Amino acid sequence: MRTSWAVAATACTLAAAIPARAQSSVQLWGALDAGVTMVINQKGGHNYTMDNGIAMPNLWGLRGTEDLGGGNKAIFELIDQFNLGTGAIFPTNGGGLFGRNAYVGVSNDQYGKLTFGEQYDFMIDSLLRFDNSIYIAGLYGFREGPFSGLGIPGNSSGNANFDRMSGTAISNSVKYTTPTYYGFSAGALYSFGGVPGAIAQNDGKSFGANYANGPFSAGVAYTYQRYAQLANGMAGIRNFGAGAEYKFGLAALNVLYTNTKNTANNATINVYQIGTHYQITPALSVGGDYELMKGNAVLASDKANQFSVGVRYALSKRTVLYTEAVYQKVSGDNNPQAWIMAVSSASSNDRQLLTRVGILHRF
Repeated sequence: MRTSWAVAATACTLAAAIPARAQSSVQLWGALDAGVTMVINQKGGHNYTMDNGIAMPNLWGLRGTEDLGGGNKAIFELIDQFNLGTGAIFPTNGGGLFGRNAYVGVSNDQYGKLTFGEQYDFMIDSLLRFDNSIYIAGLYGFREGPFSGLGIPGNSSGNANFDRMSGTAISNSVKYTTPTYYGFSAGALYSFGGVPGAIAQNDGKSFGANYANGPFSAGVAYTYQRYAQLANGMAGIRNFGAGAEYKFGLAALNVLYTNTKNTANNATINVYQIGTHYQITPALSVGGDYELMKGNAVLASDKANQFSVGVRYALSKRTVLYTEAVYQKVSGDNNPQAWIMAVSSASSNDRQLLTRVGILHRF
């Protein structure tokens, strides 16, 4: 509690030290999520945990704007992710204080936004809204399975969050996003590899585009991040995808496709997802989701079928109670083991099930 007060006090002190300017602001915001999860078949047994950061990551952040005149604004955002159970900083992108997101830049309503720093790519910006997992099962609903041969460097299982949809920021990046014209918007990001004489080594790039018109919206995205551990920085993990949503009054139907490839070993995973969520009352919502993950021959043709269901009840605009369940069934050439995203270890056979009750509070 003292730490929270210290953060708030520091933010106020800094704000007071900056000369006042019309239409300028700094906002402190955050999210806290905790609950109890039961996993059936984790290394062959049941496991009960007080898990956190599932419906939404545990975050606190600062975002601000300064009116520069002529329709121009200076903008910034700093986001820290932490473990609510221990208070420790979450080891996102090396464990830096603001490893979740950190940027500064300028924006203009007519010309768009240009930012510099540690930033999300367009798999998040253009496609996350079509991933029904965010409405149903949170982190547990994203992608992981019997695909360790994908070999993502620095990844706990080699394939957790392989299509980047639960959020992986790209360091040392420059990002441009257009305004929305007649329902269309787009953007591009480039990350510098920092190797003298080899501009492409360890670099990253991402592109995205979106369209929205009434109840229909759609998006496409591409990201390619090279890693020093793959072909001396000249190979990496390539992602692309497309998604769409159609709203039927209080209900919505979402579809999503993603493709992930390690360009060093050609391991590839295709994901096909369909889901729906329905707002029964202003406070109560329900939803369901199905995902098929298919590895290629490099990954022993392993497949994972994953089903998610969830119920959320809003106590207020900022506080939500929820319950959810996720089931994964796998198959393939080498007797693969099921492994739901964010569970600390795989099952002992081809299936894994979890259930959870939790609370999410935003401030």
